Amino acid sequence: MGGTEKKANILLLGGGAVGAIAALNIETGGLGIVTAVLRSNFKVVEEDGYIIESVDHGNFKGWRPTKGTNAKY
Repeated sequence: MGGTEKKANILLLGGGAVGAIAALNIETGGLGIVTAVLRSNFKVVEEDGYIIESVDHGNFKGWRPTKGTNAKY
């Protein structure tokens, strides 16, 4: 493949532990650009990002998906 592949645009609903790891894998693997729709953790992720300490995925401090938005009801 010649590096001309287009990345997928991914909409992630929820940014808890499973969503954060999924977004991390998609983005660090170069598979897509993630927009995360967050509720209760929006402010924390916006200000500080995620702290991920994983044997399988590595350690990240302050990591954020490419885009984040607050789900307001």
